[in-house]
Amino acid sequence: MTMIPLVAHFVWYGRSLPWIHALALRSAHDRGGFERVVLHHDTNLEATPWWPDIVRLPRFEARRMDVAAILKASGGDSPALFELHASLTAPNARANVLRAAILAGEGGLYLDLDTVTIADVSPLLSTAGVLCGLERVIYPGWVQRSRNPVVRVHAAALGLVREVCRRLPRGWRTFRKLEGLYPLTVNNAVLGAAPAHPFVLSLLDDMVRLPPERRFTRFALGTHLLQARVRDHRGGDLVVQPPAVFYPLGPEISEHWFRVTSGVTLDDLITTETSVVHWYASVRTAEIAPNIDPAWVRTHERDVPFAQLALPFVDGWSERAIPGVVSARPA
Repeated sequence: MTMIPLVAHFVWYGRSLPWIHALALRSAHDRGGFERVVLHHDTNLEATPWWPDIVRLPRFEARRMDVAAILKASGGDSPALFELHASLTAPNARANVLRAAILAGEGGLYLDLDTVTIADVSPLLSTAGVLCGLERVIYPGWVQRSRNPVVRVHAAALGLVREVCRRLPRGWRTFRKLEGLYPLTVNNAVLGAAPAHPFVLSLLDDMVRLPPERRFTRFALGTHLLQARVRDHRGGDLVVQPPAVFYPLGPEISEHWFRVTSGVTLDDLITTETSVVHWYASVRTAEIAPNIDPAWVRTHERDVPFAQLALPFVDGWSERAIPGVVSARPA
């Protein structure tokens, strides 16, 4: 069995990279056990305040995107993939295509930039040809497509309970007692594969075959296709990790990473299995995430779980004040 190379791949669309995403690169570099950490980016990022600190990392590589070359090297139907990529406007949708193409062409572990790597992932990569992880959700693809009213009402009830847990102080603790009620399904925020693996080649083919009207449906090109591919895969080298490994706090509950919660330690929120923390940038973080920097981390290291998560990686950055820094969310 061909193993997954010890290379981390990140994809970024945008003219500037906030520090919280630079943290993803730094943590993967320092803790992930990777031989190389690659950022595929579409614009010149030299104006990013933290860019000089990032490019000095010895095993870091900044690679300006050549979309046509990436798609051609994937071994998939590159003209059809290029047309698909060009038809998409949302960065997260385009990233769905590129992550699979990069893994097909080079292999490695793709990570979203809303992650913090806290442990060596090389033992996980050495035992798999394809790797992903499970999360607890309400609407996996099969539920979202269901017209069964019982299924829909059950999902709505789960949503209400999760919303209460999101709002409650330390609601993550209540949710942990109930999480067995929630469907387990795979997420593509952390996805690994050996080069030219049939799994990712089939995933690219699934993307091309997706009807044009479904391309713009949320999750259709990403997690829903991955869920179907995992379900249909017959190879013995696919390893699907439990939620604790990559998604210790699932969507919506992940807001508790940014809540002021005195007396809570990382050991309350993660386990010894946790290698990467995906903190879900798409979930209620738009106000605070762009303003998080080393100074914010030091200010909140005793009362905000995310600050505790980031604390090991705050040294060695150039100190730059960011105007308008917001405080952490109240409990």
